[in-house]
Amino acid sequence: MQGFIKPNRKVSYGLDLNRVSIGQEIVSHFNITVDESVHSLWSGLMPTSSYPENSREFAGILGFHEMFLPYGFLLNLTLSLGVESFAHSSLLHLEVRDALYLNPAFAGDTFSCVIVVKEIKETSNGNYSTVVSEHILSNQKGEPVFSLERVTLFPKINMLSSENSDLVEPHKNHHFKEKILARVRGIAIENKIDDFHEGDLLLHPFVRPVGKSENLFWATYFKNTHPIHFNYQRYKPGEIIISGGIVLSMVLGISGREFRQLLLPQVERAFHVVPVVAEDRVGAFSYVKGCEQIMPGFEEIDVRTFGLRNVDTELELSEADFPLELFNGLERPADVEKVLEEKCPALKGKICCVADWKALRKVE
Repeated sequence: MQGFIKPNRKVSYGLDLNRVSIGQEIVSHFNITVDESVHSLWSGLMPTSSYPENSREFAGILGFHEMFLPYGFLLNLTLSLGVESFAHSSLLHLEVRDALYLNPAFAGDTFSCVIVVKEIKETSNGNYSTVVSEHILSNQKGEPVFSLERVTLFPKINMLSSENSDLVEPHKNHHFKEKILARVRGIAIENKIDDFHEGDLLLHPFVRPVGKSENLFWATYFKNTHPIHFNYQRYKPGEIIISGGIVLSMVLGISGREFRQLLLPQVERAFHVVPVVAEDRVGAFSYVKGCEQIMPGFEEIDVRTFGLRNVDTELELSEADFPLELFNGLERPADVEKVLEEKCPALKGKICCVADWKALRKVE
């Protein structure tokens, strides 16, 4: 009998690069029940300003039995439940698109996630593949409550033949938004700023770190199993990355303070420029691209918000000149960094993400 033994079994996580096809459905291995304590913890992490995020009484006026879970929380749950089965083997999270709150979700609900591969393309150099996937979060009744598209960079994929295209039907609707609009008509809401105009630029004064313990808690809770978020034995403290979903939610929360009362945010597109590590301080500034009256008494503000790392936004940028190129176009992180290098070098390496989103508000 030998006196030693070597490891001989290993479980592989993430997308199996040898078995990928368009239309493929990947079911998350997790079922998560969310209770009220988690809702409270999330409110302690994320800046919240508007009635729907904070008031059970307001939820009751809208006809809901309790506060619905926050948009950013569901966005993170949807992204994170796709890590172990899908994104664990990826190289880079490139973009989030069309993040929609579909049906009200509450503490006490149990959530599961399905990922559908929608598109696979080789990169221009032929060394990698980008995958567009739809992530659908559903409750215990099988009702979809949140959906988003994700663009992810993987090692080169040898694609199999496509599966049945019926599987790729998107779960996109505005039922929840329409329900809120219908129920809030007779309710008086006072906004912090009554009117926004195209070209308005706001510096958001709130700046907040994401601490090491907070990062570890939420990476663990959301089942975000990629080691770069928590393995301090493999990565140095300054290399532990805050997940993109947490950064995006923090940036939206920080910016929401000036846009309140927000009835519902909706991210149309967001991408990360430089990573945020544990203990970095996150801030934001926003540019108003336009305002649209979607029906009498209600408007949607079209916003581009920039997340900042380690900048005291209000104090350090009050006299800054921002190049207009930042607010038009910009499809990739390299585009942002190029503009900053040429016209605003003080912010190079400081912008962590760019989010194009819509702020739904009632106007008196």
